[in-house]
Amino acid sequence: MNPYLNNKTLLELALKWKYHLGVIALIAGVISIVLSSPIFLRPKYKSTSIIYPVNIKEYSKESYTEQMLEILNSGDIRDEMIKAFKLDEHYRISPQYQFYRTALYGKYAEEVTFRKTENEAVKITVLDTDPIIACAMVDSLRRFYDKKVQSLHRLKVVEEYNIRKNELTRLQKEMDSLSNALGDLGRKYGVMEITGQSEGISTAYFTAIGNGRDVTKLKEYFDNVAAKSPEARSLMLRVEGASTQVVKIKELCDDAYRELTKTITYSVVVTPPYVSDKKDWPKRSIIVLMSVIFTLMMAMVVIGVIENRNNTKSL
Repeated sequence: MNPYLNNKTLLELALKWKYHLGVIALIAGVISIVLSSPIFLRPKYKSTSIIYPVNIKEYSKESYTEQMLEILNSGDIRDEMIKAFKLDEHYRISPQYQFYRTALYGKYAEEVTFRKTENEAVKITVLDTDPIIACAMVDSLRRFYDKKVQSLHRLKVVEEYNIRKNELTRLQKEMDSLSNALGDLGRKYGVMEITGQSEGISTAYFTAIGNGRDVTKLKEYFDNVAAKSPEARSLMLRVEGASTQVVKIKELCDDAYRELTKTITYSVVVTPPYVSDKKDWPKRSIIVLMSVIFTLMMAMVVIGVIENRNNTKSL
């Protein structure tokens, strides 16, 4: 290694070339200030909101917050946002562009982000060149989330409601069939209320025999009750069982219907969004500082090369 570079420190080099480095830093600072101005970089404004998931059911081992993140990142919500705010036009991405969807989805993912907070809430962040649009997008994301969860919830409830409704229809048909069968027994054989009727006809039949009266018709009636009472009793038990089931299924069906028709929210806003009055990007001070530092580092490399070359010539 050249002994000059071994014996000279960077501080000594900087002091020797301090005026040159000062001019270079000034030029770099001016250029970075100009290039980071709104003329070249459109300022972006940030809008945020913190929300909690509520009134949702567990679909997997994920927490409710993780479920909320999955739904917020879903393609359905993304596409609704793109359609509602005409983001392809807003982001200046032409539909004729070969990679239109890739560019549009990439830009959306860059400007719209979600993350879980330390307290199991979800923070929604939107960056946009228009602070009003940024705020409106945050608010719409929450509403689209509620709409999406409601559609998922109703999809599951519709299945349960249809199952209960079909079961209720089946039981009601069964009850009608059993009632008709009992009616036929009453009309054809006079069999009605089994317990009291059996006791009454038995008492009347044997009393008539004891009194020596004609029991031909009474005997026919007695024989009909005796023959058909087991069938009637079985039908009545089945009617009672079906009736109990109908009551239970009707309650479940009503519960499912209420779940299907109710309108509730599935998120609670802890921190609402607001229209920002201060740009969030670009950070001009950081851009200028980093540009100056990088330029000075490159300048020091060039100075080192120059000093090394001059030292070589002098030997």
